[in-house]
Amino acid sequence: MSAIEALKRCEIFIGLDNDDLQKIVDLPSCQERTYQPQEVIFSAGQAAEHLYALVEGKIDLVTGLPTSSAKSLSPTLITIIGKGSIFGWSALVSPHIFSLTAIAKASVQVLTIGGSDIRNLFELHPHIGYEVTRSLLQVIASRFRTIEQLLVTGKRSILFEVPKWTGR
Repeated sequence: MSAIEALKRCEIFIGLDNDDLQKIVDLPSCQERTYQPQEVIFSAGQAAEHLYALVEGKIDLVTGLPTSSAKSLSPTLITIIGKGSIFGWSALVSPHIFSLTAIAKASVQVLTIGGSDIRNLFELHPHIGYEVTRSLLQVIASRFRTIEQLLVTGKRSILFEVPKWTGR
């Protein structure tokens, strides 16, 4: 699948035409990468230098919650995202620090896009920035509702799958 075809299926780029998508693909930092099962793509607290578009596979988005002893953090799965999803959106939003850890569930294929490159593209082509930001707000709102549901009810969606790395 071409990079443009992959971006056409991506939740934050759906409102863009082929010319706009080509501008993103032509960014020097836009690259295809593969990650192996259980590989950490980025960790919470790291500088968010890239935005990731998931072409194939699934990603666990994880946070560390304090244990009862409060001396360590227990990895807690927040959500699982599938192809067509983006992650690492902190590359687009100040202070550009990842708030979650991303772990490949299986072998995954992603397009990485440099945060500074795409932010500069938004400056040059505000309509691209507007469309992407509008869609990004929907993604953030959806993920916030997922976290809110988990915190309030202690339950996840019935479609939620427990990853192998949790040992549960």
